[in-house]
Amino acid sequence: MFFADKPKIFNGLGCSDVWCCNFLGKIFLKEKLVKAVKSFVVVLMVCFLASSALANEKATLVIGTNLKVGMPVNQAIALLGIPDKFTVNRGTEPLTDSVVIEYLDQGVVIHSMNKSTIIDEIEVLPSFKGTFAKGVKIGAKFNDLVAKYGVPKSMNAQIARYPDQGIFFQLEKESLVSAKIFKKNSKILDLQLINRQ
Repeated sequence: MFFADKPKIFNGLGCSDVWCCNFLGKIFLKEKLVKAVKSFVVVLMVCFLASSALANEKATLVIGTNLKVGMPVNQAIALLGIPDKFTVNRGTEPLTDSVVIEYLDQGVVIHSMNKSTIIDEIEVLPSFKGTFAKGVKIGAKFNDLVAKYGVPKSMNAQIARYPDQGIFFQLEKESLVSAKIFKKNSKILDLQLINRQ
């Protein structure tokens, strides 16, 4: 027997030999650790699968209806799910710093001013599959924008500006490719920059 040279290795359910207790204790701890890691991995897998299933059941995003500037960031996160990335954009001063929350697979990036819980800006990316509140989608022609939103207040070859509504549509070859929507009176740096173009 392996422990034959160690007298009284087991005394009932316990060990009387220090070496044996240490050895068996290490094995017991390793088994507990392995079980704990396995349990943790199972819980993570269940959460991932559940979030994937819930993401497939989400309603179509409608900018200006179920996702809009001025709404609390926590409601947007509840709607959109776990973000792909969080970053901080530095402004011209600390008060104009903003938090950027990216949902690249959904074609949306939301911005919130530093120390604010409200959405100040929504970037709609070319990959966005939802619609805007007035029914316009990415890829719409300029004429569709005018039919739904009216004549832009100002325009250049790339941007149709609707500042009263806080919407700036980016165009390419007279088709909508992206947009930026801002909260009224926002101090966010992106709005300052787009107003300079």
